[in-house]
Amino acid sequence: MKKLTTKKQLCNRRQLRRPRRKRPQRRPTLRFSPTAWAKLLFLRDLGPTEVGGFGISAPDDLLFVHDVQLVRQRCTEVFVSFDDVAVADFFEGQIDLGRKPEEFGRLWIHTHPGCCPQPSPTDIETFDRVFGTCDWAVMFIIARSGNTFAELHWRAGSASLPMNVEVDFTHPFAESDHTSWNEEYRANMQAESWPMKSRSHSGKRLISDQEPDLDAEFAELFMETQAEEFRHYPS
Repeated sequence: MKKLTTKKQLCNRRQLRRPRRKRPQRRPTLRFSPTAWAKLLFLRDLGPTEVGGFGISAPDDLLFVHDVQLVRQRCTEVFVSFDDVAVADFFEGQIDLGRKPEEFGRLWIHTHPGCCPQPSPTDIETFDRVFGTCDWAVMFIIARSGNTFAELHWRAGSASLPMNVEVDFTHPFAESDHTSWNEEYRANMQAESWPMKSRSHSGKRLISDQEPDLDAEFAELFMETQAEEFRHYPS
């Protein structure tokens, strides 16, 4: 006679099974050449304001930053606003060098003067608005304290992943060039004082309701230029 398995016995068997282990999520890594990293730190520490630019990568390694390039910008302790003509010139110059948009227009890099690298609501809104039409993009922030924030976003599924950050010494790299880096900084940075009316009594800096959207023109130009270039360079 076949022996029937009781409900109690089934429960006991289930209890004896080993719980399934969740596989750890593999984080992608944003890598910097030693030269690019040194340049970024040098630019970050030249003044009291934020500094913004684009990471330049290679076609076969899009998450490896071998250079950081500034464009003309207005900046304070709490925001960076790129000049629209400067962005257009930057795009044209990169295309003339034979690069595709994913090699120079997907890695948004900027600094925070304080100790916290977490993106502000303005950072998040600007990133979503400017890079939301890209197949993928990265927001990277480094604070003066050395703490970093990096996140990879891609449009398919509206997904995002936190990223590891490291300096990659496995590739050949050039020596530091403080003279040219300083010239690039002076040529592109227009530092401004954040108005006192935009600061709260608690000492936290707030964006004034009367302050215009300083990134709107850049966003429109970025998307228009990108759309034009994507006709010739598929993602």
